[in-house]
Amino acid sequence: MTLEWQPAEPETPDDGMDQSEISAFTGCVRAFLIDPAQHPITVEVGWTLNDYQIDVGTPEGQAEYKRIIDTTAELWLNLGEKIRGGDWDPLTDPIPASVTEMLSYARQKHVGLLAYVYPSVPYEKNRAWIVKGKESNDPHKYATLASRDLQDYLIRNLISFQKRTGIAGYSFDYAFLDLPGSSSYSQWYGLRRVIESVRRAAPSIIIDGRQTYQCYGPWSWVAGSYPHPTGNDEQAESFKPYPDLHFDRVSADRTRFVNYWYRNYQFAPAEVIPGYATHQVERLVNIPADNETVDDPPKEEMIYTRYRPRNWDYLGYRYSFLSSIATGGWNNVVNMIPARDLEEWKHFSAADKTWIRGWLSWTVSHKEYLRNTRTILDQPALGHVDGISAIIGNQGYLFLFNPNYKQLSADFVLDETVGLSQGTTFLLRQIYPDHGRAIGKPRAGIWSRGDKVHLDLPGTSATVLELMPSTFTSSIIFNAEAAGSDEMPEARAALTRNRLSIEHIGGEYGSSQEIGILLPLATKITSMSVNGRDVQFLQNGRYISVRVNFAGKRFNQDQEVPLTSTEGRDLVGKFAVPNRIFEELAARKKAWPIPWTSDDYSTTWLAPERLLLFLQFVDGSETIPISASLDDRPLKLEPAYSSIRTHPASFVGFYADLSAVDPDKQHNLVLRLPEATRARLQGAFFDNVEPQFTEEVVP
Repeated sequence: MTLEWQPAEPETPDDGMDQSEISAFTGCVRAFLIDPAQHPITVEVGWTLNDYQIDVGTPEGQAEYKRIIDTTAELWLNLGEKIRGGDWDPLTDPIPASVTEMLSYARQKHVGLLAYVYPSVPYEKNRAWIVKGKESNDPHKYATLASRDLQDYLIRNLISFQKRTGIAGYSFDYAFLDLPGSSSYSQWYGLRRVIESVRRAAPSIIIDGRQTYQCYGPWSWVAGSYPHPTGNDEQAESFKPYPDLHFDRVSADRTRFVNYWYRNYQFAPAEVIPGYATHQVERLVNIPADNETVDDPPKEEMIYTRYRPRNWDYLGYRYSFLSSIATGGWNNVVNMIPARDLEEWKHFSAADKTWIRGWLSWTVSHKEYLRNTRTILDQPALGHVDGISAIIGNQGYLFLFNPNYKQLSADFVLDETVGLSQGTTFLLRQIYPDHGRAIGKPRAGIWSRGDKVHLDLPGTSATVLELMPSTFTSSIIFNAEAAGSDEMPEARAALTRNRLSIEHIGGEYGSSQEIGILLPLATKITSMSVNGRDVQFLQNGRYISVRVNFAGKRFNQDQEVPLTSTEGRDLVGKFAVPNRIFEELAARKKAWPIPWTSDDYSTTWLAPERLLLFLQFVDGSETIPISASLDDRPLKLEPAYSSIRTHPASFVGFYADLSAVDPDKQHNLVLRLPEATRARLQGAFFDNVEPQFTEEVVP
């Protein structure tokens, strides 16, 4: 596999992957799952919110944790050190009052709680199971899971703790199976025995897999709920990022890449593939190095007190949730939510909550489709679009993702390659982002089995399509925006004798779109109007097509600034930002009125009311000698990271805040960088712009 942040080959190399073999082996693994969940589950991982920084023994801490619970969270209990030290017995000792309070509150909110388990942490109950690390310079000690006594100890305490507290399950983290003194197999068997015993004692609990559970293959996962989301630690610094200014999208691209590996190379059934929505909040801070010199990297320090809880990616979370649901919809692992920071919690809108609840509920009502997911298109990687199909018989869903900032196309065939096994004619419509928009086959509208579908996908976009049998009794309008909002009512068609009128046809500003209408009966059309304007049209039986041009200047999501090279080897480009873009940013600031700090402004996915120009680099470096000017004045470029702190390995490119540029005026951009590094530059793009639509039609 090509790593997701590297440019992919034009065609995926043939590595012998065979879909039938994958399905057969996956079915074998599925047959051995032990008491798998009967419905998709949703888990909030408190660790990724840095909830260890919250002291629930104080009124302030309890209030903060209750906000997490109130925002559909799971609780992490804090008795691990006492259990490991033998100071608290889960079977007989009283539960501390502060924990009882949180347990009671969570039950009132119908929220289940997870506890963390570190099997390899050196439990002090019995020193016979303590071993040294395998490396000579490792000063730490560990508990070996090869010990039958340790296995029995864990099984007893985990089952007792679950029964005493009523928690919903456990997160297993730091299970090391390569410790000295015994074989890795005996340690692997010990871990599996512990997990299977807990599962059989409490079949409905969640067993959340963490480090290093993901490393040992599908036969390790048959008793757990899922292996580690993202395939390793979720912190920004733990994996090289896909170059993007929004960390939710970075994490989503990582999730789809890892789940492609789980599905196609580890033969994991859909029921145990982990979703991963939003991102982990930063927990490290840079501190000056001793005797710092120019070449000394900054030191980092773990923060155990309240630190940067404000981190909601306002414009990235939907892409992230859909990536999670598409590739791991049976296990919806949710991470950062607007709860710890009071301002984010207060302004987290009912509409956003409803959208998330709606999609999580969708996973339950569509669980059989999600059980039948398969990868389509290419593997997730730079330069690719990727996708997942979830089809049963003659209907289902297609999830398409373009992680690139450039618009790219998705091409697929309506046949067995997407899981279509029945049916002859089909209707294809969007359910996200434009719910209800029918996607028409050129010059026909309705699709047939075996047709090739070609769709242009905007940059950094997620698209969800529904495929269904083509039964209809009224006119169908294809390719028109179908927002159905107060600002843009739903499109409709009216036939009066031989005149066809269609109203509320919308499209992006400055775009040109073929709009199609399929009539229920073959009627000869002699004249036609779109939004009150007479237009020329073509008729092919019951299908009418018309080319519609929408008013305004085009300025897309992730609008690119075309760059050309001058004789002086500078890269130059021109652009103009329509005033409506600044109106959009002002409306967003009103909807998300967070009092940002200077630290917040240095984090590219925060303060989404800014118009950011992004210079995207693949495998780039903050040390690239680059400079820029705008309208003959120096333009300050800042290095961008997927981390909230300076971290060279997390570099994704450079950015500039252009929120103050004059609207509707041409601006001249000049970039200067060594020719040897230009191949790494993917382009210059505007971020924080969402699609805008109009009904105004022009000739």
